[in-house]
Amino acid sequence: RDLTIFKTFLAMDASKEAQIRQQIQHEMNAAFVQEFYQTVRDKCFKACVTKPGTSLTSSEQQCLAKCCDRYQEATEIVTKSTLEMSGYGE
Repeated sequence: RDLTIFKTFLAMDASKEAQIRQQIQHEMNAAFVQEFYQTVRDKCFKACVTKPGTSLTSSEQQCLAKCCDRYQEATEIVTKSTLEMSGYGE
């Protein structure tokens, strides 16, 4: 009987731990997305829009698109490498 209670306690503890891990992962993902867009906005806008006006020129739009793509690709490479180094990668 004592073993059954202990197993139940461990199962509840593992379930709660999984919930906490999932919540933390969700919050980290949300923070990452927010940071990504802030960085893109700040760095790419500064690099691509030299004379702010009422609208973007086609070259500014192209520059922003390329800048966003490069930043996303770099972020994916760094994330993948970090996960692989920590043992969580594929």
